[in-house]
Amino acid sequence: MDNDHQDERWQIGQFAELVGLSIPQLRRYDRLRLLEPDGREAQSGYRYYTRGQTGAARVIALLRSLDMPIADVRRVLAGAGDEERRQLFRDHRARLEARLDEVRRLLEAVDALTEEDHVNATTEMTTWLHLMPRLSVTDMDRSIAYYQEALGFRLAWRTADNSLAAMAGGEIDMLLLVPWTGDSPPPAHTAYVYVEDPDALCAEYQQAGADIVDPVTSRPTGMRDFVLRDPDGHRFILGRGEQRLREVADQYGLTAETITVDPSWLQDRSRS
Repeated sequence: MDNDHQDERWQIGQFAELVGLSIPQLRRYDRLRLLEPDGREAQSGYRYYTRGQTGAARVIALLRSLDMPIADVRRVLAGAGDEERRQLFRDHRARLEARLDEVRRLLEAVDALTEEDHVNATTEMTTWLHLMPRLSVTDMDRSIAYYQEALGFRLAWRTADNSLAAMAGGEIDMLLLVPWTGDSPPPAHTAYVYVEDPDALCAEYQQAGADIVDPVTSRPTGMRDFVLRDPDGHRFILGRGEQRLREVADQYGLTAETITVDPSWLQDRSRS
């Protein structure tokens, strides 16, 4: 191999710094076949990238920084025509506007309280504001890598003594990981997470190497979801309601006319 070609080849850490992506992101995009390395070292197996990949990598970094879904990023990279590309951006703008509407409603509520001379005693000051799942893990580094590379989370922060780490992603701002010191495995927890498109997300997670223990299925309860498991056995059920949820409304003590297939905040996010 000549020196000129060698100079245009970077290992994953160098390439990450060059294009504005993290190493876990590059590993995940490799698994998703969104941005595969140009090759691997025969002996070490290290990924390496070339100059010709910097353009696509920077486009990915830009679009993901705008929280554009992986599927839409893939369509842009595949050479979407001008009109299709504009429509992708219009649809994404509508999703972002829906989030902004939620924030505006909260700001209006804050402004109203600001104008009050006093807070009414009946105001629910004890309302839960934010849920922060706290999961015990046996290997902090392994868990962080799994949540980053398989599920697309980012490491928000980590204490110097390694006693706590926080992962962030989507509407789950913080997923707290704490070391487990018991002799037996940590007790497994289960959480239900509403998502916009369980079918697409399950396919993405499978390709990225997530442990899917139950594929996407329409449940008798009227929900469509799938189940994934992390390295310590914690399970997440990810899905949303289907129209047939109204057929089983009486199981929830509601009528077909009053049951909500999806929460209003999910409808807002899905509107385009």
